[in-house]
Amino acid sequence: MTVSRSATAALLLASSFVVGAVACGDDADTSTTTTASAGVGGVGGAGGTSAVVGAGGQGGTGGQGGQGGQGGQGGTVVPDPAAPFFEGTSIPRIDITLTEQALASLGGTPYAYVAGDVTVTLNGQTTSLPKAGVRVKGKIGSYRPLHAKSGLLLNFDKYNKSQSLFGIEKLALNNMVQDPSMIHERLGYALFRDLGVPAARSAWARVYVNNELFGLYATIEVADNSEFLKKWFGSDDGNLYEGAYGSDLYLGYEGSFDQDSGTNVGYADLTELATALDTMNDPTTFFTDVAKVIDIESYVHFAAAELFLGHWDGYAYWRNNYSIYRRPSDNRWVFMPWGIDQTFSDHLDPWSGEGRLEQMCVASQPCRNALAAAYEKILERVVALDLAGQATSSQNLLWDAIVEDPRKEYDPGTVSNYIAATIEFLKTRPEDVKARLLCVNPNAVDADKDGASGCGFDCNDNDASIYPGAPELCNLADEDCDGVWDNAPGCPQCVFKAAPNGGTFAFCFAPKTWSQAEADCVTQGGHLASVHDQATRDAIANGAYAIAGGDWWIGASDLNQEGSFAWSDGTPLDYTNWTGGEPNDSGGSEDCGHMAEWAGSAWNDAWCDMGARYVCLLP
Repeated sequence: MTVSRSATAALLLASSFVVGAVACGDDADTSTTTTASAGVGGVGGAGGTSAVVGAGGQGGTGGQGGQGGQGGQGGTVVPDPAAPFFEGTSIPRIDITLTEQALASLGGTPYAYVAGDVTVTLNGQTTSLPKAGVRVKGKIGSYRPLHAKSGLLLNFDKYNKSQSLFGIEKLALNNMVQDPSMIHERLGYALFRDLGVPAARSAWARVYVNNELFGLYATIEVADNSEFLKKWFGSDDGNLYEGAYGSDLYLGYEGSFDQDSGTNVGYADLTELATALDTMNDPTTFFTDVAKVIDIESYVHFAAAELFLGHWDGYAYWRNNYSIYRRPSDNRWVFMPWGIDQTFSDHLDPWSGEGRLEQMCVASQPCRNALAAAYEKILERVVALDLAGQATSSQNLLWDAIVEDPRKEYDPGTVSNYIAATIEFLKTRPEDVKARLLCVNPNAVDADKDGASGCGFDCNDNDASIYPGAPELCNLADEDCDGVWDNAPGCPQCVFKAAPNGGTFAFCFAPKTWSQAEADCVTQGGHLASVHDQATRDAIANGAYAIAGGDWWIGASDLNQEGSFAWSDGTPLDYTNWTGGEPNDSGGSEDCGHMAEWAGSAWNDAWCDMGARYVCLLP
């Protein structure tokens, strides 16, 4: 049998026999047990045999009056076959061969796997993976059809369960259309991993489909890989869920998660977790209470890294792009990041976020203290990792591949500018975060002395007339800090400007659904704005973004005929300004057009029921 050190001590009290402790390596040799007579120490356990050098075994406890045995030898290194693939010192080539039938299938049902032959060439060595699963990947913003720079997901064991690429069963090929620098995932995931947060490895590859260069892609290790789970958690037997947009740990939200691996329990484990969070109503004990069901130390490093990097599309800030895994060794949940391409830009408030766990954490002083400690560690590790230096070396490695990429959506000059912006972010973000760590205790901050804390409560701590509950004025501002401008009775809800071809634009800033916005425009005597030339397009963009950023509805929709966009005022659709790959009807439910700030005011199709500001064209 195998006996723990505490159990061994207990046995010593009842017997003169001594049982040696198990090894302390990553994969302890649990078969080594030794008995000894009084006065003779037990033999030390064997070393570990994992990919990390195992520590020597704990020496056997001495018998009565005896000396403990010598510790076992450390384990040997088992090389990780995937390490060279993710090393990032060369760019592998990935060839995907698809039949005409497979291409047609991906064109019609892009998220359904088809069989394709994959060949990977790395440092002159070729690995063939016949009949692998291939499908398109990407959702809002990143989806591109096959005739453009389509993101791809490779499932090497889809049709052959014994097949993998260097131990990798699934590999994401990200098209990087939302990362003009082409380096964010490489740098960001490195920070997560350095903090001990389970996170993907990332590098790059030149991807060819039927011998045609599709371009430079980010290669991303997917969490739904047995070796990934075993490496980080010691077992792949736990349940792994992926959170989609809006997925969170509330009762009733369980079905919004996708289960990627484990045992199908009908989301009973997520219901159990949400129910447990419902009972944690005392902020003073929250940090201790939540640690029973969630690895909260890992979580605060996960959340701090997300917010430090400006990952506005992640869990902590926006309840999107993450996975959770129930670790079999202690049945606690662990968070993992995903979709970090749109990072290294926004200086997010370190104490903000929409995620349920994040909000509960920042409301608890002990948890805020742990978050602050995680931020302090990040400030140290960003320097130690030399992420800015890695950005420069990555640019040097990738440059020829960037120039050669026939489907890239950004010219090389733009890529270079975004890399420079990433480096600048890494220079300025640490001081920004350090300054905001003053809010670790929000009660200590009130610069304008209006009685409201400047740490997430007072929306302008430099103006004593602005605080929660203040009188609202009609001035395109939010005096009462409720998140809505000018919502006092009598305040106008639109700003009016002359349109270049006659009539008047009404820039209305109270968010509405597309149908609500169109109805309000009709009430005002017009319709949502139609655009027929560049001058009108520029006037709308300049007028809208002078008021506020974000999304603004315009009059384009395909509500009357799927796939055929038309203006709500009945004028011909003789001018468009769609951003690359749009409209794409992602998820089959995007029917209304809007100006998207993330696309430089170009147009995107979106869910008609989302709330957005809007532009009317009035006579």
